[in-house]
Amino acid sequence: MSLFAELRRRNVFRVGVAYAAIAWLLVQVADVVFPLLGAPDWVLNILVVVLLLGLPVAVVFAWVFELTPEGVKREKDIDRSASITRSTGRKLDRVIIVVLVIALGYFIWERQARIGPAEPAAQSGIESSTVVEEPAPGKRSIAVLPFVNMSADPENEYFADGLSEELLNQFAQIPDLQVAGRTSSFSFKGKNEDLREIGATLDVAHVLEGSVRRQGDKVRVTAQLIRVDDGFHLWSNTYDRTMDDVFAIQDDIASNVATVLKIVLDEESWQRMQHAGVRNVDAFIEFQKGRELFDLAHGGSELMEYLEKGLVHFDRAIELFPEFAAAYVNKSDYYAHVIIEPSSTDEERAVALRDLREVLDNAWRLSDDSPRQAMVDFDRVLFSDDWTPMRDRIEKALATTGCPEPAWIEVAAGVGYAAPTLELWERFQRCETLSMSAPLKRANALAFLGRHDEALQVLDEAEVLLGSNAWMLGTRQWVLLAAGRHEDALAIAPEVRGDPAFFGMSAEPLPLALAGDVDAARAAMETWQAENGRNLRNEIEIHAAIGDRDGANRLAAELDARPGGTMMLIMTAIYCSCGAPFDLEATPNFRERIRESGLDWPLETLIRYPAKDW
Repeated sequence: MSLFAELRRRNVFRVGVAYAAIAWLLVQVADVVFPLLGAPDWVLNILVVVLLLGLPVAVVFAWVFELTPEGVKREKDIDRSASITRSTGRKLDRVIIVVLVIALGYFIWERQARIGPAEPAAQSGIESSTVVEEPAPGKRSIAVLPFVNMSADPENEYFADGLSEELLNQFAQIPDLQVAGRTSSFSFKGKNEDLREIGATLDVAHVLEGSVRRQGDKVRVTAQLIRVDDGFHLWSNTYDRTMDDVFAIQDDIASNVATVLKIVLDEESWQRMQHAGVRNVDAFIEFQKGRELFDLAHGGSELMEYLEKGLVHFDRAIELFPEFAAAYVNKSDYYAHVIIEPSSTDEERAVALRDLREVLDNAWRLSDDSPRQAMVDFDRVLFSDDWTPMRDRIEKALATTGCPEPAWIEVAAGVGYAAPTLELWERFQRCETLSMSAPLKRANALAFLGRHDEALQVLDEAEVLLGSNAWMLGTRQWVLLAAGRHEDALAIAPEVRGDPAFFGMSAEPLPLALAGDVDAARAAMETWQAENGRNLRNEIEIHAAIGDRDGANRLAAELDARPGGTMMLIMTAIYCSCGAPFDLEATPNFRERIRESGLDWPLETLIRYPAKDW
């Protein structure tokens, strides 16, 4: 018998084909399952090597041994007439057919997943199992949860976050779609929460979630749109592409989600959605690193340290993508806080003010988001030496729609615009359900409107949802002062003193002054100064509260001469809420700004201190 015929008789060819087919199928399954188990990339590589080395072993085994009813025996020990290789071959044929059918099905599915992004008027690319239903008008809402990094390299988490935020930015361009904000959506990062609870917390009907696996130039993105009330998967897809196709993946996901939610995109809307975001992978990775530090800065006590570290990444993002308006906006916060920080020198403030103005100008010039541009435009005026456009910029910022991230527009509540400012923060909180700033600024606006009980209720709800910190406690104390509840305000003073930059110095003196105990208020201020140093903003408020007009004027004149001092003085007057905490004659720069702006002076008196007689 020829060698070829003997190889056929002993099923060597069949074993080789069956082994290769099963090994290929195992690799495909492992490629999907291993990332879900958190296995590093090298585990899959080892599996491939082991399976390759096993092929010649399987072939040699088929040549040397035969499977008999009594078990495995050496082929040379079996009587040729008793051999059952023919029967074994038929079984192997059936195994091969089953495996090949499965492989063909997988190939067809994978081929569909590789189809390029659909244009708005072209085929949507929705899978055949997708069920598309017309949502009720109020149900066109979505949260983009941070995509899970399935790569072994933790650095790729920033890439996954960037892809998630880019999708969020694209959805935000759709007028008919309510989109949960970044802060709220990203608060669920790394948490295995029930989707119904997420939907209820964020007030959205749908959630887009997914995963990203990146290895070198290859990337696998899996995305799925889920209806939160019943967990039904409306659409899903897996993309195996190169990094050059990342933005095409984004466009395809956004287009399919819009189609499933029955949102009609005209050509203008489609173009606007396509051009939203950065379109530079390395730039949005740097932005995510900076944003992580930015969020840490505003959630803890190391504010300046984190802001300064974040500045490095925002600068890199801008270097990679010079038109990155959002990076300029986030970068501006560092310079504003240098100006506010009590420990900064006047030289540092002067440099920061110069840099802040340049950064805000760039953010305003480059922004293609009109609500954000309006907010930035107000900040430009606030930190400028010309407040002539102040009222116009306030009114334009408060008239915006959508969910722009406000910065310093909180000033408006204290200069006669409390009602529209309250509407702004209510709208912002609907987008950013888990934002810390939204409930605090809502409480401020409510207090300016004299609705103290409502303000305290907002703070109670925020504390249950978000927990407490010095910022929240300081806001609560200020509302209690405005409500005339000096004993309650004094009771939480020890906790508020933990915030040295904003509320700490005034935590004890102001409630004491409101109770009429001037000596105790002055002593509390001096004790704080001895332990922590100066804080001109707080000191001016305290001197006004204890009736020391000359002291308040002297300190206000000192602040007026500082770089950025006029902005600091308007904030001082607003948070004192005691009318005129100082005389305009003592502050020539601030007096000129007030004259230019047409704002009323003195401001409305919310807190009446017994010792303040002017």
